[in-house]
Amino acid sequence: MEGTTAAMTMAKPKAKAKTGRGRPTVKNKSFKTLGYRVSSSYLQWISQTASANRSSVSGLIDQAVAKYARDIGVTDPPPDRTA
Repeated sequence: MEGTTAAMTMAKPKAKAKTGRGRPTVKNKSFKTLGYRVSSSYLQWISQTASANRSSVSGLIDQAVAKYARDIGVTDPPPDRTA
């Protein structure tokens, strides 16, 4: 094919399929993130404590705050954390 030029076109890449992983979308909710800075030794301690409690760190904190509230006389039960 001397003297001829051919133009090549490439197909557009397909969009990635959504996997459905991650947290489900919740409509009409306004969530806030609560966080605080800790030392590595404190993080290790609270992680070990959560493991001994067979829960996550956030679950342990949730249980501890609910118990503390009852201990100081708060009568209202805590609302659901994320629902």
